[in-house]
Amino acid sequence: MDEKGFPAGTRFIPVPSPLLGNMLEGIETIEELKCILRVLALVHQHKGKRLWVSVEELLADTVLLSGLGHGAGGARVAVLRGLGLAVARGMLLQIQGSKGEILYFVNDSPGRRAYDAQKQTGVASLLETPSGNEEMAGETLPNIFALYQDNIGPLAPILAQELEEAEGIYPPSWIAEAFQEAAARNRRNWRYIQRILERWASQGKDHGEPERHSEEADRKEHLLRYGHLAGWDDSSGTRG
Repeated sequence: MDEKGFPAGTRFIPVPSPLLGNMLEGIETIEELKCILRVLALVHQHKGKRLWVSVEELLADTVLLSGLGHGAGGARVAVLRGLGLAVARGMLLQIQGSKGEILYFVNDSPGRRAYDAQKQTGVASLLETPSGNEEMAGETLPNIFALYQDNIGPLAPILAQELEEAEGIYPPSWIAEAFQEAAARNRRNWRYIQRILERWASQGKDHGEPERHSEEADRKEHLLRYGHLAGWDDSSGTRG
């Protein structure tokens, strides 16, 4: 009979006891729990040499990707969603490093000291301001609704939920850069920006060029998704 469970001689990784108690009660998604546990494991593997893990490491981590590859949007989107939830709950701390990379620290005493030391380099936390606006490298990053209104135009209520979901999945700096890239290419529509973010999550942030997609395709896609709310015929693009 094969040995089951943990074999003899298994090494143990320290886990903060509240995570196995009252904090566990509040965690509602497997994405958040797996991301927290994986960050704890990776920080422990560094053996004190560095107390952070970059988003690039986590998006390439085979343990997370294979364990979160079954939901909508794919494994990398699930990783980003789990990290965002863990940061919002205060279990992880998120900051942008001096080279622009996004770093995650465990919110314990050693992690907070390392996080504060990183902040002293002049790079602010992405989630530290009470107003909901994020500061990065001395510049203010507006939230996704302000970015939409500044770069595209008045916000249609029909898109509000999608924008809110995107803000909960992708790091604030990615969202700001995606809007900037779309504006630079004169492609000021949410579908194009959404594809940029999805491509960065699935392929890596600096991988390749945005896929080509015509304005007519954007219009048809919008009609297919939302035309019924305005009385449009999905097949012809005309009002019913």
